[in-house]
Amino acid sequence: MALAIPPLLKQGLAGSRSAIWATVGFSFALNLLTLAMPVFTIQLYNRVLSSGSGATLALISVAAIIAFAVAGVLEDIRAQLLVAIGCRLDAALSAPLFARLVEAAVRSGGGRAEGQALRDLDTLRTTLTGGAALALLDIPWAPLFIIACAMLHPLLGLIALVGAGVLIGLALLNQSVVARPLAESARSGEASYGLTEAVIRNAEVVQAMGMLPAIMGGWRDLRAGLMRQQSAASVRNSQVGSLIKFVRMLLQIAIFGAGAWLVVDQKLSAGALFATSLLTTRALAPIDQVVGMWRPLVIGVASLRRVESAFAAPDRLSAMALPHPEGRLSVENLTYVPTGARAAALMNVSFALEPGESLGVVGASAAGKSTLARLIVGAIRPSNGVVRLDGGDAYTWDREAFGRAVGYLPQDVELFDGTIRENIARFRDVGPAAIVAAAQLAGAHELILRLPSGYDTPIGATGATLSGGQRQRIGLARAVFGDPKLIVLDEPNANLDGEGEGALQALLGKLKSRGVTVLMIAHRPSSLVALDKVLVLNGGGLAGFGPVAQMLPMIAPGFALPARPAPVAAPAAAPAA
Repeated sequence: MALAIPPLLKQGLAGSRSAIWATVGFSFALNLLTLAMPVFTIQLYNRVLSSGSGATLALISVAAIIAFAVAGVLEDIRAQLLVAIGCRLDAALSAPLFARLVEAAVRSGGGRAEGQALRDLDTLRTTLTGGAALALLDIPWAPLFIIACAMLHPLLGLIALVGAGVLIGLALLNQSVVARPLAESARSGEASYGLTEAVIRNAEVVQAMGMLPAIMGGWRDLRAGLMRQQSAASVRNSQVGSLIKFVRMLLQIAIFGAGAWLVVDQKLSAGALFATSLLTTRALAPIDQVVGMWRPLVIGVASLRRVESAFAAPDRLSAMALPHPEGRLSVENLTYVPTGARAAALMNVSFALEPGESLGVVGASAAGKSTLARLIVGAIRPSNGVVRLDGGDAYTWDREAFGRAVGYLPQDVELFDGTIRENIARFRDVGPAAIVAAAQLAGAHELILRLPSGYDTPIGATGATLSGGQRQRIGLARAVFGDPKLIVLDEPNANLDGEGEGALQALLGKLKSRGVTVLMIAHRPSSLVALDKVLVLNGGGLAGFGPVAQMLPMIAPGFALPARPAPVAAPAAAPAA
């Protein structure tokens, strides 16, 4: 373990400097007060037993009791300070870490958010506030007790010093023999937990297709590797721990033997002999404790490294909040290459939409349609080019302000644990009128009222209590909540029935009348009828862009475009009398 404090730990502990110094000071005072017992022993043997003075016994007993009482108070204060330091560390790092994890999940393709780093932060906090940290705080004061032994007699100090050196060497040996199996068990554990979460997340598919026995084989191999490495680490740690206990007992024998010889030679008192035993035990106890808690220490260090790795990912640059946009969308030479991929998912795509215009995006699978949607809403950063909303960069736009101006319905609709009203309101604290207005606009109001508790119906962690069509329509209500000026819909009719399809077409008409810019990814030609323009993607490149009437015959030959109703002419003015 390196003595240098990692930069991330310095950052997290920056606001706790006074508490840290107080903890160090209390540790010194605690170890100093521990000398009360050896002093009490010396005085008891050398003064009380030789003189038979009850007053001396009472005096040194009261002094020892006061010292131990003060030490108990300081011990409690030190523990509370460590807890406070851990809470401050969590407050300083947890929210930025959570934001980094969300950004990393989006950057990796919108997969599940990896919460391991937050668990690692909890592990790090526990390590910094647990018994291992207390032992580490006591180790620097071990020389204090060795010096006290040397003051009683140089030979006893030398024996204590050699014993401490041997135990430190054994502690380093323990680290070298358990580090590798602990690291391998950690990797096997992460793989095992990841596979478990994936199977549980897709439990229906696994059970329906009888995949569990085959998957179980790989899972058993991971668990077997985990247990094998953990067992190896535990056995080695136990072996070194047993050797350390043997050395400690050997050291006690050496101390008592040498002390007894010095007593016989009248170079040491009997009280000093027992005091030396207490001092040696106290000097070596923190080393023994650290060895016994080596595994939590190693896990804590590994957790710190993983948290540092999570913070090492580039953070999203954010510009200042801009005025509420009108909905003018401009896509300029847009290119995106996914992380680790060789080919671009989107290449040199450019187009523009005026406020109130609607665009349908079509193309074969893997043509880049969903990637385009994610780039337009600023979820991921373009490899080249830019998406502008009213001239502002969609990616660097302040996320909260941008979110109030934009609605987004992804291909896989995810609702959050809470009520329907909370999901529609995007978990903002707003009145019911705005929530109902969004549901009515999306044509979901009647559907919601038919649910057991209406808008207060709990959804659950994944929205599993709702059907696919219900989730999609509630997702539409969430997308149009708050009067956004740009709405991006990724296959919004994938799970809709006839009623839902009709509600979607009505929604598109209402959005157009409100001057909302709409981009919709669709597969059915009938979904494009209510739109103004169509963009065709092929292999990530722009294959066509133009009005619906011009593009539909190209992408759906034989599909008859319904005639739009002619605008009603205004009545002629009556002739003047």
